[in-house]
Amino acid sequence: MLFEKLYRAHWRRLYALCYAKTKSCEASEEIVHDVFMALWKRRKRFVFSKKTENYLIKSARTKIVDFYRKKSNTHTTRLTECNLCEENGFDAGTVEHNLAVDRFLKQDLQMVVDQLPCRCQEVFRLSREENLTTKEIALRLGISQKTVKNHLTKALSFINRHMKST
Repeated sequence: MLFEKLYRAHWRRLYALCYAKTKSCEASEEIVHDVFMALWKRRKRFVFSKKTENYLIKSARTKIVDFYRKKSNTHTTRLTECNLCEENGFDAGTVEHNLAVDRFLKQDLQMVVDQLPCRCQEVFRLSREENLTTKEIALRLGISQKTVKNHLTKALSFINRHMKST
Protein backbone atom coordinates (compact mmCIF):
# COMPACT_ATOMS: atom_id res chain seq x y z
CA MET A 1 0.00 0.00 0.00
CA LEU A 2 2.82 2.41 0.87
CA PHE A 3 4.57 1.62 -2.41
CA GLU A 4 1.42 2.36 -4.40
CA LYS A 5 1.00 5.73 -2.63
CA LEU A 6 4.62 6.53 -3.31
CA TYR A 7 4.20 5.66 -6.98
CA ARG A 8 1.08 7.76 -7.38
CA ALA A 9 2.66 10.70 -5.59
CA HIS A 10 5.88 10.78 -7.62
CA TRP A 11 5.58 9.13 -11.01
CA ARG A 12 4.41 12.29 -12.84
CA ARG A 13 7.29 14.39 -11.56
CA LEU A 14 9.82 11.68 -12.42
CA TYR A 15 8.29 11.27 -15.87
CA ALA A 16 8.45 15.04 -16.48
CA LEU A 17 12.09 15.12 -15.39
CA CYS A 18 12.96 12.21 -17.67
CA TYR A 19 11.05 13.65 -20.61
CA ALA A 20 12.73 17.04 -20.19
CA LYS A 21 16.12 15.34 -20.44
CA THR A 22 15.45 12.67 -23.07
CA LYS A 23 12.64 14.17 -25.19
CA SER A 24 11.39 10.61 -25.60
CA CYS A 25 8.10 9.26 -24.22
CA GLU A 26 9.30 5.67 -24.48
CA ALA A 27 12.63 6.33 -22.78
CA SER A 28 10.93 8.36 -20.04
CA GLU A 29 8.39 5.63 -19.34
CA GLU A 30 11.12 3.02 -19.26
CA ILE A 31 13.30 5.05 -16.91
CA VAL A 32 10.42 5.71 -14.48
CA HIS A 33 9.52 2.03 -14.63
CA ASP A 34 13.13 1.04 -13.90
CA VAL A 35 13.35 3.44 -10.95
CA PHE A 36 10.24 2.02 -9.33
CA MET A 37 11.22 -1.57 -10.14
CA ALA A 38 14.58 -1.03 -8.42
CA LEU A 39 12.78 0.42 -5.42
CA TRP A 40 10.31 -2.49 -5.40
CA LYS A 41 13.18 -4.96 -5.34
CA ARG A 42 14.64 -3.14 -2.33
CA ARG A 43 11.32 -2.53 -0.58
CA LYS A 44 12.11 -4.82 2.37
CA ARG A 45 15.44 -3.13 3.05
CA PHE A 46 14.50 0.40 1.98
CA VAL A 47 13.68 2.92 4.71
CA PHE A 48 10.90 5.18 3.49
CA SER A 49 11.16 8.75 4.76
CA LYS A 50 10.70 12.35 3.73
CA LYS A 51 13.91 12.02 1.71
CA THR A 52 12.46 9.28 -0.47
CA GLU A 53 11.53 11.81 -3.15
CA ASN A 54 15.17 12.95 -3.31
CA TYR A 55 16.23 9.32 -3.68
CA LEU A 56 13.76 8.82 -6.54
CA ILE A 57 14.93 11.94 -8.36
CA LYS A 58 18.58 10.97 -7.96
CA SER A 59 17.79 7.46 -9.21
CA ALA A 60 15.99 8.90 -12.24
CA ARG A 61 18.92 11.19 -13.03
CA THR A 62 21.31 8.26 -12.79
CA LYS A 63 19.10 6.25 -15.16
CA ILE A 64 19.02 9.21 -17.58
CA VAL A 65 22.82 9.26 -17.62
CA ASP A 66 22.76 5.49 -18.19
CA PHE A 67 20.30 6.06 -21.06
CA TYR A 68 22.72 8.47 -22.77
CA ARG A 69 25.71 6.28 -21.99
CA LYS A 70 23.93 3.30 -23.56
CA LYS A 71 22.95 5.43 -26.55
CA SER A 72 26.54 6.61 -26.87
CA ASN A 73 27.88 3.05 -26.55
CA THR A 74 25.56 2.00 -29.36
CA HIS A 75 27.12 4.68 -31.53
CA THR A 76 30.60 3.60 -30.44
CA THR A 77 29.87 -0.02 -31.25
CA ARG A 78 28.63 0.97 -34.68
CA LEU A 79 31.73 3.08 -35.15
CA THR A 80 34.04 0.29 -34.00
CA GLU A 81 32.42 -2.16 -36.38
CA CYS A 82 32.80 0.48 -39.10
CA ASN A 83 29.41 -0.28 -40.61
CA LEU A 84 29.34 3.35 -41.64
CA CYS A 85 32.59 2.91 -43.52
CA GLU A 86 31.82 -0.50 -44.96
CA GLU A 87 28.55 0.80 -46.41
CA ASN A 88 30.52 3.52 -48.17
CA GLY A 89 33.33 1.22 -49.26
CA PHE A 90 35.96 2.66 -46.89
CA ASP A 91 38.68 0.49 -45.40
CA ALA A 92 39.74 1.10 -41.79
CA GLY A 93 42.72 3.44 -41.60
CA THR A 94 42.13 5.16 -44.94
CA VAL A 95 41.64 8.90 -45.24
CA GLU A 96 37.99 8.35 -46.14
CA HIS A 97 37.53 6.13 -43.08
CA ASN A 98 39.12 8.74 -40.82
CA LEU A 99 36.95 11.48 -42.30
CA ALA A 100 33.82 9.37 -41.75
CA VAL A 101 34.85 8.71 -38.14
CA ASP A 102 35.53 12.42 -37.66
CA ARG A 103 32.08 13.32 -39.04
CA PHE A 104 30.47 10.72 -36.81
CA LEU A 105 32.22 12.03 -33.68
CA LYS A 106 31.29 15.62 -34.54
CA GLN A 107 27.64 14.55 -34.78
CA ASP A 108 27.90 12.91 -31.35
CA LEU A 109 29.48 16.06 -29.93
CA GLN A 110 26.70 18.19 -31.40
CA MET A 111 24.10 15.95 -29.75
CA VAL A 112 25.79 16.45 -26.39
CA VAL A 113 26.24 20.22 -26.85
CA ASP A 114 22.55 20.49 -27.78
CA GLN A 115 21.71 19.15 -24.30
CA LEU A 116 23.47 22.04 -22.53
CA PRO A 117 21.41 24.88 -21.03
CA CYS A 118 20.85 27.68 -23.57
CA ARG A 119 23.31 30.25 -22.22
CA CYS A 120 25.98 27.63 -21.54
CA GLN A 121 25.53 26.27 -25.06
CA GLU A 122 25.78 29.78 -26.51
CA VAL A 123 29.01 30.53 -24.62
CA PHE A 124 30.52 27.19 -25.66
CA ARG A 125 29.67 27.72 -29.33
CA LEU A 126 31.07 31.26 -29.33
CA SER A 127 34.27 29.96 -27.78
CA ARG A 128 34.78 26.81 -29.83
CA GLU A 129 33.04 27.51 -33.11
CA GLU A 130 33.70 31.24 -33.50
CA ASN A 131 37.02 31.16 -31.60
CA LEU A 132 36.13 34.19 -29.48
CA THR A 133 38.12 34.96 -26.35
CA THR A 134 36.56 35.05 -22.91
CA LYS A 135 36.65 38.84 -23.01
CA GLU A 136 34.99 39.00 -26.45
CA ILE A 137 32.23 36.62 -25.36
CA ALA A 138 31.64 38.65 -22.19
CA LEU A 139 31.33 41.87 -24.19
CA ARG A 140 29.04 40.32 -26.80
CA LEU A 141 26.69 38.77 -24.24
CA GLY A 142 26.90 41.53 -21.64
CA ILE A 143 28.10 39.22 -18.87
CA SER A 144 31.26 39.10 -16.80
CA GLN A 145 34.37 37.19 -17.87
CA LYS A 146 34.03 35.09 -14.71
CA THR A 147 30.52 34.04 -15.81
CA VAL A 148 31.88 33.11 -19.24
CA LYS A 149 34.58 30.98 -17.61
CA ASN A 150 31.98 29.32 -15.37
CA HIS A 151 29.80 28.48 -18.40
CA LEU A 152 32.79 27.06 -20.27
CA THR A 153 33.85 24.98 -17.26
CA LYS A 154 30.32 23.65 -16.89
CA ALA A 155 30.04 22.90 -20.62
CA LEU A 156 33.40 21.14 -20.84
CA SER A 157 32.69 19.08 -17.74
CA PHE A 158 29.29 18.04 -19.11
CA ILE A 159 30.74 17.19 -22.52
CA ASN A 160 33.61 15.26 -20.98
CA ARG A 161 31.21 13.16 -18.85
CA HIS A 162 28.95 12.39 -21.81
CA MET A 163 31.64 11.76 -24.40
CA LYS A 164 33.92 9.69 -22.17
CA SER A 165 32.44 6.40 -23.26
CA THR A 166 32.84 7.21 -26.97
